[in-house]
Amino acid sequence: MKKDFRHSMIWLHTWAGLVFCWLLYFMFVTGTLGYLDSELDSWMKPELSAAEEVSLETDLSAAVTYLQAHAADAERWFISPANHRDNPQLRVSWRYPRDSEKSNGRELINRDTGEELHHRETAGGQTLYRMHYRLHYLPSGWGFRLVGIFTLAMFIALLTGVVAHRKLFKDFFSFRPQKGKTAWLDMHNLSSIASLPFQLMITYSGLIFAISTWMPFVGVAAYDFDVKSLRADINEMRGRSSVKAAGESANLVGMDILSQNIEASINDGALVRFIEIKNPNDRNAKIFVNPHLSGPVQEQNKLQFDGRSGKLESSKEQSGALQTRNVFINLHEGLFAGPALRLLYILSGILGTLMVATGAIYYAQKRKRPTHALSKQQMLVNIVNGGTIIGLPISICIFMISNRLLAIELDQRADWEVHSMFLAWLASFVLAAFWVKDAMWKKLTLVLSIALFTVPIVNFFSTNRGLGQSSWQNDTLFVATDVVMLSMAAISLLLWAILSKKEQRQQSPIRSSNAHSAVA
Repeated sequence: MKKDFRHSMIWLHTWAGLVFCWLLYFMFVTGTLGYLDSELDSWMKPELSAAEEVSLETDLSAAVTYLQAHAADAERWFISPANHRDNPQLRVSWRYPRDSEKSNGRELINRDTGEELHHRETAGGQTLYRMHYRLHYLPSGWGFRLVGIFTLAMFIALLTGVVAHRKLFKDFFSFRPQKGKTAWLDMHNLSSIASLPFQLMITYSGLIFAISTWMPFVGVAAYDFDVKSLRADINEMRGRSSVKAAGESANLVGMDILSQNIEASINDGALVRFIEIKNPNDRNAKIFVNPHLSGPVQEQNKLQFDGRSGKLESSKEQSGALQTRNVFINLHEGLFAGPALRLLYILSGILGTLMVATGAIYYAQKRKRPTHALSKQQMLVNIVNGGTIIGLPISICIFMISNRLLAIELDQRADWEVHSMFLAWLASFVLAAFWVKDAMWKKLTLVLSIALFTVPIVNFFSTNRGLGQSSWQNDTLFVATDVVMLSMAAISLLLWAILSKKEQRQQSPIRSSNAHSAVA
């Protein structure tokens, strides 16, 4: 036991953060990139440009025509109109019953021709986003459970960190760059306190995501452990009630009538996120309309229409408990955020990333003794720190570069983009181990700056959407991506120059001492 409560909290803060810090760093980086998942998806499909927004009727007519031709017997259709950053192109997908031998599918549709939009196979930004809660290469469900443990540790570290800082606001305004080890602590305090409200929200809402995984018996016990009844009631509350096919053929309502009824029923200014059609071409067809969020509180409930007449049947009200849960989930995902608020989400995520990184570095620096060689344990911590903190951004650059350099016709191309990323990450750990005794941080930072510079260069030579062409065509997404990459490369190069000068200053006294010894 520690001598008092505060010191116990400091001990808990240190170890709750340290044990999981490297995986938390991975979650913060990939989670922050998740707020740009749609933009990354578009960047990794340079053959496509965002479709112009047209009427809902036009999108629905093109989508239904395609689905009738390619998946008329599917159990469910999904249509996402091209009207939002999340839906830059008209997207359709379909699902068959689980016992069917036919395969589910999804396509992007050219509304003018009714044909598929052809583009390279890519993992896209969605894969990076899913990594922050599924991890990768793990059996289904295990990544989610592990992330729940990491999130709980993060929440404990945040709460104990608040207790540990007796002078919270003074620590926020303290930054002593010339103090060596203390500078890392100041950076850790600054990044954590500046983003504390966001970190508390994102961590607690992340725990809400996993509540049914870690507290499954609370709900099941109320149903005498009848899981099917519980799921049926939950689906009913969420507007996902089971709709069985009648087995009798019937024509689907015209999309002109349906689009008019949707626009008359949906809130003013609201956009349709996606439409689900259950049992298409059946007498018991039902159409569910899901609007885009305009805020963390879902103002518009899911709408249900009859599949034959197109008449509104219900607007399912959610229970208070479900609405409360959805507020936390919506705050976590930030799907409602406009450009300014999304930028704030991203900046807060970057501060959270810095918080974890500087905490890990400070722990290693605090235990470093200038007059003693590094122990094996200290070298291992330094290797993992360098390979994780610098290596992960390097690997993400390789992920983007591989999207441009891998052969378009390569089998399992999307998987190989991800494999390239993790192989590059592994190589970063190897380099960190090789350089751990000789300016590891300086050399890894130089590698990172080269990787960041390479992304826009490879994009320039492999597509017709390089910085020059994109600037001329007012292609905001590609211009912004290149500018951000070049800016980050310049910052990395500046860090490399600072570390080089620091190394020279440290070596100067040693050289002077050696020179005096030689004269003597």
